Amino acid sequence: MHSPEGTRYRATVHYDGSAFAGWQVQPVARTVQGDIEAALRRLGIPGRVHGAGRTDAGVHAAGQELAFDAPPSWTAAELSRALGSLLKSDVWIESLRETTPDFHPRFQATGRRYEYYLAPGPTGRAPLRRRGTSWIAREPDLEALRAGTRPILGRHSFKRFAKSGQPDVGTVCTVEKAEWLRTPLGDLRFTIVADRFLHHMVRYLVATMVEQSAGDRPPDDIGRLLSGSADVRPPGPAEACGLYLTGVRYRMGWNRPPGVPGLWPVPARAVVARAHSREYDPMVEEGPS
Repeated sequence: MHSPEGTRYRATVHYDGSAFAGWQVQPVARTVQGDIEAALRRLGIPGRVHGAGRTDAGVHAAGQELAFDAPPSWTAAELSRALGSLLKSDVWIESLRETTPDFHPRFQATGRRYEYYLAPGPTGRAPLRRRGTSWIAREPDLEALRAGTRPILGRHSFKRFAKSGQPDVGTVCTVEKAEWLRTPLGDLRFTIVADRFLHHMVRYLVATMVEQSAGDRPPDDIGRLLSGSADVRPPGPAEACGLYLTGVRYRMGWNRPPGVPGLWPVPARAVVARAHSREYDPMVEEGPS
């Protein structure tokens, strides 16, 4: 929406997190927010870029949502082309469009979707696979992994599954979806949707479910951790390279369908729906046809 002061734009962004120290700007490290802000400054557009979530070092995105303001002389098409020419190949703007002046990708989000990809067996160690999946030597039992998701659903304190707390907003999160599936490539994909996430929360959950499924810890450990049992300790977090932020939900719906290009194909019907609408259809979480 144009105004004399400028226009607010929102964009859906993918990035390979391997070379980044996370999303948020840091003084001496390369970050995704820092790269995008630097590209905008080269276009004569100073100011802060706001993101929907602060992904950690090494974590990827196939659905980060961001917003920034630009002078009214720019159009969305011009900005998209200009940013695409300035950003390095590990950051890609999937779509960029005008939005309302008050849009904020973080505070107006009603849900976020993360996907974690495990690559069991020897092929998971191939260097190009290791950039985007987490290798695991033993093949986990899929049904045991699925059983581990049951205690996660609902509203709980995830304090025991977080590297650090958030004193201002607490440790309670509402998880509405948590499921394991096998991908067309033979990987195992864990999808989790919640209103918010704590630092390293998904990675701690994945590591605990994997150990639980292998019999390395009792089958009720996740429930006991959620209840705050003092005699249970979570393992270290799973590797960052397997984790993706794949979608953010707003009042109008999800900013993109689930899946990661190259790992899990986006269903054709979702692509068609996106092509005919400014927003992906909000009501359905789809998997591949």
